[in-house]
Amino acid sequence: MTYKILITDDLSPQSLIMLEEARDVVFDVVRGLTPETLAEQIPEYDALIVHSTVSVTEAIFASASKLKVVGCAGVEVDNININAASMRGIIVMNTPGANTIATSEHTLALMLALCRHLPQAHISLKAGEWNRKAFVGQQLYRRTVGIIGMGRIGTRVALRCQSFGMTVVVYDPYLSDEVAHKLKIKPVDLNELLGQADFISLHAAYTRQTAGIINLDTITQMKDGVRIINTARGGLIDEVALFKGIKSGKIAGVALDVFADEPLAKDSPLLELNNVIVTPHLASSTVEAQRDVGMQVVDQVLDALRGKDFRNALNIPIRDSNVLKTLHPYLSVAEKIGSLHAQLAGGAINRVEIEIKGRKIRDHIKPITVAILKGLLAPVLVESINYINAPLLARKRGIAVSETQGLPTIEYPNIISCRVAWDGGEQTMAATLFNENEPRLVQMDEYRLDVRPDGVLLVIGGCDKPGFIGRVGTLLGEHDINIAAWRYARDKPYGNALSFLRVDTDVSETVMSALRGLDLVVWAKKVVLD
Repeated sequence: MTYKILITDDLSPQSLIMLEEARDVVFDVVRGLTPETLAEQIPEYDALIVHSTVSVTEAIFASASKLKVVGCAGVEVDNININAASMRGIIVMNTPGANTIATSEHTLALMLALCRHLPQAHISLKAGEWNRKAFVGQQLYRRTVGIIGMGRIGTRVALRCQSFGMTVVVYDPYLSDEVAHKLKIKPVDLNELLGQADFISLHAAYTRQTAGIINLDTITQMKDGVRIINTARGGLIDEVALFKGIKSGKIAGVALDVFADEPLAKDSPLLELNNVIVTPHLASSTVEAQRDVGMQVVDQVLDALRGKDFRNALNIPIRDSNVLKTLHPYLSVAEKIGSLHAQLAGGAINRVEIEIKGRKIRDHIKPITVAILKGLLAPVLVESINYINAPLLARKRGIAVSETQGLPTIEYPNIISCRVAWDGGEQTMAATLFNENEPRLVQMDEYRLDVRPDGVLLVIGGCDKPGFIGRVGTLLGEHDINIAAWRYARDKPYGNALSFLRVDTDVSETVMSALRGLDLVVWAKKVVLD
């Protein structure tokens, strides 16, 4: 059989040679395609290789009658409608890891340039000046760097910072003590990192949980004179808050390779500041990284077409589209269970037990388990979490996963139940679908519920006494936070109560602190679900 591959962006010469040498492949390189012209050409191809210049829309997938796999030559896949691909049994894969060295080296280059004023000194000297006193810098030696996100790149950055004699503290809720000890780094919570770090380097995935993790609230908690480096995702930083932090003197300097909107606008206020260093998304732009990413995506696409391997797939490789259409909503609700567990657990989860019941799902324990693990790990890991690597990443993090029976959950025709444990605690959740496509959390521990798991949720443990609901509602109203839905359960009259509030806007840590301080509120957490 001969497979036909369409390539929409430049690939390295080495990767094109790989395709030329493949006897079962023919390929076309067509640049400058719009979504409309791509939709016209895609029906004749078995595989598509893209980078970031072409959007692969639902309409394109609808036209792709032969398409089996889409390979992205890079990590970011914002330009690909993965849900549309999944519904048609089309595999989408990216190439994490190929740019790890390049990005970690660029991070250190920016850090050094930032503390030694290298761009400013270069410009000054080129202008004919010899002004050594204006560019007195600081050493990295004996400084503390705070790394947010300890995936492949964060780990490499930590090792390189240690070689400069820096103390490394990291924020990664799922980093095991064993791995931290091996790397000789100190895991801390976010507030501790902000208060200790002389340098903050961002290496987290961009999710609803991490969007704007650098904001007005977190900047106020930082040390005076902190320096910030971002080679991960532009959306991790609130650029307006960043600008204010620099202008106030709280932040001594910033080095950015990525931005919320790219390319960076010519009139961006950040460009007005002398202590801001910017590069045009260059972290992965090395000869070696571009060679490796091209060869990796070609190798992955060929293996997928031949049915040999589906590594770095971002969606489940179920080739029967009818099975996928039936299972897809259950995989979605399973991911929600995992994400809820991750955000509500009282510590690092080390055990996951799963039970599924029902005619529609009883034969699919493996993909549902993987979906739960994907949801569990996605809020806290920088790596691209998918149905291929989630079990491996769970094992690497010391999480024991098992199928079980007899979890204390209520009965529904098709129900997914999951119990997780951490040192000193555990929690159980169960979820199902209403009307075949409406996800519902129906139980948490002993509480029976009817919660739609999406958006911003406030989860509150409290006392079932008069005034509880009124006090919570009044506080949120005073901060202009609108309640879209309130689900309330209790173990007995005047006993313990559990509330799930879905709200229309994000809730700041200031409001959460005030909420926790209310009489009759025992605990309160914010959960964000896609």
